[in-house]
Amino acid sequence: MFFLRVLSMSVRTSHSASSIPAFSPPSSPPNRTPELPAALRSVSNLLSQRDYEGVVRRLHSAGRTPAIRNTLGVCLLRSGRKEEALSVFRQFVLSSDGVLERSEVSSACKRNFATALLVNGLVGGALDALNQSGEPDHPRAIELRTCLRDWERSLSWWRWLDWKINRIVAKDCQVPMNFEPGEFEFEVSLSDDARAVAEGRSSF
Repeated sequence: MFFLRVLSMSVRTSHSASSIPAFSPPSSPPNRTPELPAALRSVSNLLSQRDYEGVVRRLHSAGRTPAIRNTLGVCLLRSGRKEEALSVFRQFVLSSDGVLERSEVSSACKRNFATALLVNGLVGGALDALNQSGEPDHPRAIELRTCLRDWERSLSWWRWLDWKINRIVAKDCQVPMNFEPGEFEFEVSLSDDARAVAEGRSSF
């Protein structure tokens, strides 16, 4: 009898244990890409057509968030309006003292600021901005540094010495780039026509 009672208790215990649902940790929410501001969504078609002037007209008064100003600055760069582009980047990348870069601004925006300085012939400022931008191993940072090294190699000995010692460059200084200036912070899908034009330009 004692054996049967123990066996019965064992069966009831195992049945109760099996009826307890297994604990499973809560699943983490899926990663979601931040949604673009409405102003940027509204110009996506223009960007896919490489209509940078059209984007500039739309975004000039669309807001002052870094995402919008960065897109505006890149489109100004790609439209050849380099002085305006530099002004846009300087306004939101630099802190109020006009010297240091804002810590909350993305590295892409800081690289774009360096690019704007570079296309305006402000090589020393471009190098400083690039050094402050972070992500030194980013492909675009590497491309910009390669452009600077190639430009240095093209200098005469006296020009090179003046640059290295005094950071002085010629007033008409130009640093050639073999890529389209500026980075968007979101994916831009080019239309077939725009892609054909871009590929045609890169082949020259």
